[in-house]
Amino acid sequence: MKQQISLDDLNRAEVNDQPGRTAFIKEWGDFGFDFGQEGTSKFYIVCAVIVANSAIPQLEKSLEKIGFTEEEQLRVKVLNELLPLDFNLIFLIADKGRFFRDVPVPNFKGVFVKHLYDQLYKNLYHAYPKLQIAEEPTGRSEFQAGFKDYVGRERPVQNLFDQYDFDFVAGRHSGPAQLAEWLGGTVSKQLHGENTGDYLNILYWKILNIEKIPGDNAVNLNPAADNSRFNQEIANLAFRKARGYIREHERDAELEKRLQVSFLKYLIFEAQYGNPYKFITSKQILSVLSKYADTRLSKDFLYRKIVAPLRDARVVLASSPQGYKLPISIEDISAYLQQTNSIIAPMLHRMGLCREVILQQTDGKLDVLAEDEFLKYQKYFD
Repeated sequence: MKQQISLDDLNRAEVNDQPGRTAFIKEWGDFGFDFGQEGTSKFYIVCAVIVANSAIPQLEKSLEKIGFTEEEQLRVKVLNELLPLDFNLIFLIADKGRFFRDVPVPNFKGVFVKHLYDQLYKNLYHAYPKLQIAEEPTGRSEFQAGFKDYVGRERPVQNLFDQYDFDFVAGRHSGPAQLAEWLGGTVSKQLHGENTGDYLNILYWKILNIEKIPGDNAVNLNPAADNSRFNQEIANLAFRKARGYIREHERDAELEKRLQVSFLKYLIFEAQYGNPYKFITSKQILSVLSKYADTRLSKDFLYRKIVAPLRDARVVLASSPQGYKLPISIEDISAYLQQTNSIIAPMLHRMGLCREVILQQTDGKLDVLAEDEFLKYQKYFD
């Protein structure tokens, strides 16, 4: 069992405290933009299977027993057999048609591929600054070769041992790489509408993040939800503030900033792929964030070091006794205000009682709220 640590213990946690992990990356699709040509893919998908180094041998053995199939009748069965295994996923899903429309430059491929490298690097490095990337033992694809060059230019300086914490290593394990390739193909079938199951939903608990390219500007509403509660202005504001904070801080090395970004990405992920009306429990959030921090986090840490600083930075968050979410309705904001009022109102009441007792005892000569730092409260009670 992981030991729970205090705020002070985690305040200056170092990257080197993280256990070693390896990312096995595979891509599906092509770089073509001539959609009238047969065989040109509509999507480009990158799947990263991330495994703690200590868990790789057991994962290899389990994957050998499960095997991979292209029979659609058995695909869901295999996906469910994968869920208990020890790995996590990061997906990049690029809609090439939308990218083609949104990027008004002639060199589509160059801009497109560079953007893929940038998004993959930011997602991997933000989540795991200490990470090995398995390199294909039998030659690299065009994407893998370009991404290795990109990492070489972007990664931080060497550590005290003249090594890079984020670097490529020789790929010695075929199972996780095959898993990444099979999952990329599986997701592509769903995206192309080939009468498949909802594979992304089955993988829900294994996915740390899905980066959509181009990114969505607003929440994708669950069609089964009560859409009458939805407020477009509030949703747009909440998502814009959250994504702005992510863009500003997604390359920060400080652990608290990384966890704040992870928290926002997770809220966005839940809204887009889960139920945007549902509050996410602190327990569920802490379970996800603990994977990034590699230590068990407390509810106190979640509030004081993640939620409170985000609100101070004017990120709009909703909270209630049921948890946290990005607000998409007036009701979400009201829930936060009601929860805050239930805490603040009794405290203000007791502050007023304390002041009143001391005023009475001193015949009005001593007002404990007369200090400069308390004048705002004095005005409130007066």
